[in-house]
Amino acid sequence: LDNLLNMAYGVKSRFSPMAIDGVTSLAGINIPGHAGSGWCIFVYNLAPDADESILWQMFGPFGAVTNVKVIRDFNTNKCKGFGFVTMTNYDEAAVAIASLNGYRLGDRVLQVSFKTNKTHKA
Repeated sequence: LDNLLNMAYGVKSRFSPMAIDGVTSLAGINIPGHAGSGWCIFVYNLAPDADESILWQMFGPFGAVTNVKVIRDFNTNKCKGFGFVTMTNYDEAAVAIASLNGYRLGDRVLQVSFKTNKTHKA
């Protein structure tokens, strides 16, 4: 992949997430959990009072986290029980998932996995 990016985009040392977007869309590749600028991780069974800072604290030690999002109820502003974390490196994301899936946070056991693209059947 590094050689491909170097030839196509002149990328020398670290790849650009923007270049990955171009490569994946041009090739028609759809990688579940891959958001173009990183690997999207689904975190389920968060407490109603959970916020973004807890996700940063939990996932940060495993590698580069680019984004965290707790999904909130529009009316109450309480966490709906799940959130998403985006990490730039696949291996670091995989280790975070393996380490944090089944992790007890307070009185809840978290379910952590790569985000999957759901396909709806008509």
